[in-house]
Amino acid sequence: MIVTPFGSCRIEGIAYSSNLSNEISYTHCTKEIIQLIKYINGDIKLENYYDRFCMRKSIINKESMKYDPSFKERFDKTDVFVLEITSMKKYMYKDKYFSHMAVDRRLFDKDYKNTPEDIFNETNVILQTDEEIENDILEIQKLVFPRPIIVISHINVTYKGKKLHKRDYLITLLEKICKKNKIMFINPTNLLTQFEQSDIMEPDLGHINTITKHILYNHINLCTSYIFQKGDFYKRNPILLH
Repeated sequence: MIVTPFGSCRIEGIAYSSNLSNEISYTHCTKEIIQLIKYINGDIKLENYYDRFCMRKSIINKESMKYDPSFKERFDKTDVFVLEITSMKKYMYKDKYFSHMAVDRRLFDKDYKNTPEDIFNETNVILQTDEEIENDILEIQKLVFPRPIIVISHINVTYKGKKLHKRDYLITLLEKICKKNKIMFINPTNLLTQFEQSDIMEPDLGHINTITKHILYNHINLCTSYIFQKGDFYKRNPILLH
């Protein structure tokens, strides 16, 4: 079995990974996942001077991505896709979607300092609609068909006694979309209810620690193995694994 996770560092260590996301780019919104899949399949090129801000590796390396034919080979051999969707924001510049690393000044790593100011100023930060996110998930399903997908959300947290509204909204939205379309959904928040937030989350409330990764990876591995063995069972029976 080969599993391709499209998401962030929170799911990079799951079992049987094709390692595509780690080698090319982490993704946070649905538009980034679609763009990454089309790049892997050779449907789009990253040849413009600004395209290096689309993918994590090219941002880190400060040079354009070098396409490796093994990308598509691993994609085609994938049995299950895991989509971690953690943001409703899309960062648009001309015809491409940027990684937030290139334009988010709040980030600790400060990779954005290598982004030219004119590109910064012309990048649009747009909040996706509920319908757009649902349509994107269904498009991703078609792009990877007949292989199954699993959708996983961010971990919900509280800050100053209140839930982060946008994160909470997206988690709820993803659960509704998956239930409606019979897609397996994993909500990590419910896996970790027995722990204190300070014991599972890093202080930035975005990253997770080693213990949390162990719990999350084990659960995702269970789900990917289940879907792989059951074939199209999930299409007939919507499953919400909390």
